Amino acid sequence: MNKNFLALLFILMSSLAFSEPSESEDIPPPDEVYNYDPAVDEPEITIIEEEDEFIEEYRLNGNLYMMKISPKNMPPYYLIKEDPNADWIRRDTQDQVFNIPMWVIGTF
Repeated sequence: MNKNFLALLFILMSSLAFSEPSESEDIPPPDEVYNYDPAVDEPEITIIEEEDEFIEEYRLNGNLYMMKISPKNMPPYYLIKEDPNADWIRRDTQDQVFNIPMWVIGTF
């Protein structure tokens, strides 16, 4: 093929790709505006104060998944349930708690 033909073909194809949509191709606006509720994604935190320790319980959709336990005169530690059917795992620092993403992709 000759170079002039390829150049002309390229110009025609690019003009078709970047042309304005006709009136018959107008896209209607969406039916409703989606209102995001941030309270749905936030965990519920229950604070329990006892004589010798301070406990923060973190729940998401009613499921208890983490507890922060702060004993008096000692550093706090975390108890984490990585799987709903698993045992509690102790983490001594917050860096160990949030180093792996634990998103729920789907429930059945």
